[in-house]
Amino acid sequence: MKKAFVLSLGLLALTACQQPATPDTPDTPLVRTVDFTGLDGKLSLRPGKSGKLSLDAEPEYIAVSGDSRTAYVTLQESNALATVEIASGKVKQVAGLGLKDHSKPGNGLDASDKDGKNIRTWPVFGTYMPDAVAAFEVGGQTYLITANEGDTRDYDGFSDEVRVNKLKLDAAAFPNAAELQKDAALGRLTVSRVDADTDGDGDADRLVAFGARSASIWRASDLSLLSDTGDLFERKVAELAPASFNSDGTAASFDTRSDNKGPEPEGVTVGMVGGKTFAFVGLERAGGLMVLDVSNPAAPAYADYVNFLGSSTDPKSGEAGDLAPEGVLFIPAADSPNGEPLLVASHEVSGSVTVYAVGAGGKLTRTGRYQAAPFLFDEGVAEISAYDKASKQLFVVNGHTGGVDLLSLADPARPALVKSVDLSVYGAGANSVAVSGGVIAVAVEAKTKTDAGRVVFLNADGTVRGQPVPVGALPDMLTFTPDGQHLLVAGEGEPSDDYSVDPAGTVSIINVSKALAPR
Repeated sequence: MKKAFVLSLGLLALTACQQPATPDTPDTPLVRTVDFTGLDGKLSLRPGKSGKLSLDAEPEYIAVSGDSRTAYVTLQESNALATVEIASGKVKQVAGLGLKDHSKPGNGLDASDKDGKNIRTWPVFGTYMPDAVAAFEVGGQTYLITANEGDTRDYDGFSDEVRVNKLKLDAAAFPNAAELQKDAALGRLTVSRVDADTDGDGDADRLVAFGARSASIWRASDLSLLSDTGDLFERKVAELAPASFNSDGTAASFDTRSDNKGPEPEGVTVGMVGGKTFAFVGLERAGGLMVLDVSNPAAPAYADYVNFLGSSTDPKSGEAGDLAPEGVLFIPAADSPNGEPLLVASHEVSGSVTVYAVGAGGKLTRTGRYQAAPFLFDEGVAEISAYDKASKQLFVVNGHTGGVDLLSLADPARPALVKSVDLSVYGAGANSVAVSGGVIAVAVEAKTKTDAGRVVFLNADGTVRGQPVPVGALPDMLTFTPDGQHLLVAGEGEPSDDYSVDPAGTVSIINVSKALAPR
């Protein structure tokens, strides 16, 4: 991997994790907005159309340290991680994540959708470009694990995507260009246009694919790479679910995603079972859940892979099983309705919510499943879930209705719909949900996605609790700090399709007690 570029702000000898926390005071604002304008012109990451980090950075996902002091934010399209000090609302560190070398043994990939299962090394780099991130501690040290999806900037007004066979390859870098650009080799692989030409002479000096098709573990102290799963995910899917290898989750779409991000890891969460730490990674395209033992963060080990597929090869039939896990949620035994650790996966394409028991060694056993009815294919009916242990309910974002569905999890074998909450009065629709101490927070994007969004707070029965709180444009993932005092919201700030409007990416820090108080 090429060396990551890191910029630290403030005292170089003092990281955000070590900064003393400043308690909230009556003067602490309801919302503090963190942006990246202070880094414009000072730090170069993967550029978008604007070339300004403040606009190009699109905060995607947030994890929080166990002491509630530090937030870790994925800037997916920029291929970066950021550290934010919650007490001060300051960006303390930004790290470009560098590149994964797919020419090295163990880092192979299947680069063509015209060659069946063919995982091998190629002269290609990969951008990690993580979506979800989770924080965990081992031996008193904090680590981050990322699901390296590789989302692109692909709009009518700007696209960073191009196939290898459409590029002019530098003759010195690629003396065998004609062979590499064949369909069964690298010709159909989707790569980054903006990362290709390193010397400005108009040809491609390197090939950089989107996403690393893996999960990576990073040191929280300096955001440096500790370990990566290499080509494990592709190899395990090829071995254990060969009919749906690099597909959209069905045999009918076999190998169709090899030229574009492969299994596409998207969601990740972490939990303790039997004294060991496990990571659970959702594979958005191939489907299913990959389980890793990360008790030794330097050497994540395969533990299990499950993929519930139905009897039908037609995904629109409603009988094809679980398609496209978007959110993964771990419920520890102490909070679980049946006293056993559970994993909940929400599937945006199949509209299903599936509950697994987590056994010894991280093994998953399907316990129960909720299928939204009527069946709606690829309408985002079940996207992100959050769990309230007091009411034993799941709160599930429904992208079709734009609201939130409440499911009873009192009996994990039979998740059941309790009610649906309509949030249309607050904007275009809900994007994410989080729960802490019986308080439910929902991120709602504006009817025009480039406008400021809102966070709506609910009670456990789905009734609205207090006034909505304004946040940045296109609020996506949100999370409470472990102490419940703050809510952090990733404002993705995605541009309009024609790129005429490009809002800044933001992280909003909401004071929860003030948000719930009358105002």
